[in-house]
Amino acid sequence: MKKLEDSQVEAFDTEYVDDVRWETIKAGIDQGFPAGKFTFLDLGGGNGRFADRVLAAYPNSKGTVLDSSEVLISRNQPSERKTVILDSVENFGRIDARYDIVFLHWLLHHVVSDSYAHTRRNQIWTLNAAGEHLTAGGRISVFENLYDGLLIDNLPGRIIYRMTSSRALSGLTRRLGANTAGVGVCFLSKKEWLSSFREAGLQVIDYAEPDTWSWSLPLSRTVCLNIQRRYAGHFWLGVQ
Repeated sequence: MKKLEDSQVEAFDTEYVDDVRWETIKAGIDQGFPAGKFTFLDLGGGNGRFADRVLAAYPNSKGTVLDSSEVLISRNQPSERKTVILDSVENFGRIDARYDIVFLHWLLHHVVSDSYAHTRRNQIWTLNAAGEHLTAGGRISVFENLYDGLLIDNLPGRIIYRMTSSRALSGLTRRLGANTAGVGVCFLSKKEWLSSFREAGLQVIDYAEPDTWSWSLPLSRTVCLNIQRRYAGHFWLGVQ
């Protein structure tokens, strides 16, 4: 899998789970683990702020944060209930542990490789590996930015991947605002994610669009990218 440079990683040193989105996740945790006692793994958990929020809300929980960025991992606050692992998601399968919850928040569109087909296999593999690391009755929490196509359902994500993964176009895509220029990013439509979950042996327990997040684009770019709708969705998954 490709890795972002430190300068690119810095742009992701933020917490996208705000109070509104947190309520969606908390509702799933409370329903699945009413006693508040569970273990979790935050894949691509970066600076650990989300893990810290979970630990604070559930004093009987224990968590692990895994991220490949030394810069972000170094910013984790220490806790006796939190384990921090500096490693790539592609080595996730080597972890000899199971968790009640695996969080995949805005991670799956970053598991990119040198081709679109390989990148899609990375996404399926990551989902499948997450399922294999769940305890009985465990859950996977996925937050993603969804791109539904106007004429062809999953075309926006394909176009964006081609543009952002091209080193020849990296100067242009960076000027257009793509922080992943030269490395790539792979967004999917809601329909394509649902298909991917099934392929990975997972089922959707619940789905929500907790907010009205939007990112305005000039009409010309919306048309060129074939975007009908762009929004944030949360999937609460279990093993089939």
